[in-house]
Amino acid sequence: MGIAEGKVDGRTRRHQHRRPELLAAAVEYVLEHGFTELSLRPMAEELGVSHSTLLRHFGTKEELVTEVMERIRSEIFSAPRASAGDAPLAQSFRAVWKRLCDPAERRQFLLLFEVVAVQGRDPDRFTSLEQTLINEFLGPVEARLRRQGLSRSEARDVATGFIAMVRGLQVDLALSGDQRRVDAAMHRYIDTIARTEE
Repeated sequence: MGIAEGKVDGRTRRHQHRRPELLAAAVEYVLEHGFTELSLRPMAEELGVSHSTLLRHFGTKEELVTEVMERIRSEIFSAPRASAGDAPLAQSFRAVWKRLCDPAERRQFLLLFEVVAVQGRDPDRFTSLEQTLINEFLGPVEARLRRQGLSRSEARDVATGFIAMVRGLQVDLALSGDQRRVDAAMHRYIDTIARTEE
C-alpha cells in the first residue's frame, strides 16, 4: 500500500511541471472535438496520459472545460486588443477580422457557438458567458473608438455593432464557407465605422 501511494505521489510530482503543456493539449483537443460529448478518458488517451493524471491536474471535467474556455477566451480576445495601436481604424479592424478568419481562430468561434447553444438550454452552466462573449470584447473596441473622438455611449453602440457583425458573419462563414461574400460585407461595414475618423 505504501509503495503504491509513493508511486502515485511520484507521478503527481513528475507531471506537475507538465500542467501548462497538458492544458495547451487539452485546448487543442476541445477545439477539434467540441465539448458537448467530451469524455476525459478518450482525451487522456489522445494526450498520452492517464485519466487519473487529468483528474489530478484539473479536478472534474467541468473544471477542465472551464480552464480550457478561459484559455480560449484570453486568446480570442487578444485580437481586439491588437487593434489598440495608432493605425487607421479601418486598417486595424480589417487586421482583426483577417486574423479571426484564420482556420485556427475559426475553431474558437465554433466552440463558443457550441457554448452559446448549451447556455440557451442551461443558463446556469456557464455563468461567465456574458463576460466572455460580450464585455471583454467591448472594452478594447470601445477604447479604440473613444480615441477617435466618439463619446462613451457612441463608442459602446458602434463597438456593439462591430462585435455583432463579427459573430454573425462567423456563423455565416461556418455555414456557407463563402469567405469572399462575408469579407465584402465586413469590409463595407468597417468602412462605415471608419468614417468616424473623417
